[in-house]
Amino acid sequence: MSTPLVSIVIPCYNYAQYLGFTLGNILEQRYSNWECVVVDDGSTDNTAEVVERYRSADPRFRYIRQDNKGLSGARNTGIAASTGKYIQLLDSDDLIHPDKLSIQVAIFEADDRIDITYGNSRFFHTDHPDALYPSRGLTRYDRQKSLRGGGTGRQMLGRLLVNNIMEVSCALTKKRLFEEVGGFDEHYRSYEDWQYWIRCALMNACFDYSPVSGTETYIRTGHHSMMTNKRKLVTYGIRLRRFLQPHLNPGQRLYNEFRLCKLYARKLLSIY
Repeated sequence: MSTPLVSIVIPCYNYAQYLGFTLGNILEQRYSNWECVVVDDGSTDNTAEVVERYRSADPRFRYIRQDNKGLSGARNTGIAASTGKYIQLLDSDDLIHPDKLSIQVAIFEADDRIDITYGNSRFFHTDHPDALYPSRGLTRYDRQKSLRGGGTGRQMLGRLLVNNIMEVSCALTKKRLFEEVGGFDEHYRSYEDWQYWIRCALMNACFDYSPVSGTETYIRTGHHSMMTNKRKLVTYGIRLRRFLQPHLNPGQRLYNEFRLCKLYARKLLSIY
C-alpha cells in the first residue's frame, strides 16, 4: 500500500492543559507518514511551550501562531499550510484511534472516487478518560448517529438537513476537496463543520461511511467548550438554516422552515 502524507491540523486556543494528551496521541499512530500542524489562535496560556516540547523531539510537528481568528480561521490557516494529500482535523482536546489514519488512508487508496471517509465517535468525560460512551447522552446525538451513511449530492444533503452527521475529527478528507469547496466559513463561530459538510454535499462530494473498528475518534466532555454555549448554538443554528433554504426542494424547505421557526422561538423566549 502507498503511504501518502497525512496532514493533521490542530487549532488551539487556551487549551494547553489538554493539548499534550492530544499530541501524545498523534505519536501513537501506527501510520507514520504524517505531519501535525498546530495553529495557536492567539492563546494566552503556555500552548507554545507544550508544542515546543514535541516539536523539538519530532520535526513532524509544526507550530504556527496567529492573532485570534476563531476556530474556522485557525483551521483554514492550518489547512493552507499543510502539504499532505489528506487532511485529518482534530480539536486540541480530543483523540483518535491509533489505527485511524492507516485504515482510512487504505480506504482512499482503494477508491479514488471518495472525497471524505468517516467512522464513528466515542465520548469520554475528562475526569474519567478510560470510560467510553456512544454519545453525550443527548437525544440529538443519537439522531446524528442514525443519519450516518455514505453517498453524494442530494442524498447527503437530505441527511445534513436533519442534523450534522459527524464530529469533525471523524473524517479524513482529501486536501483537494478543500481547494475545490473552499475553507471553513469564518463567519461561523459554531456549527462551522456542519455548514462545511453541507457545502461539500452541494458540490457533489462523495462521502464514504466506514465505521470499522479502529477508525474511532474520541471526544472529550465534562469541560467548557463551544458546544456548551447554547445561546451561540441557537444563533448559528439560525444562520445555518437560512443558508440552507435556497438549496432545498419544496418539501425540504417546509421542513427547514419548521426547524427555523423553532430556533427563532427559542431565541425570542431565551430558551437555552
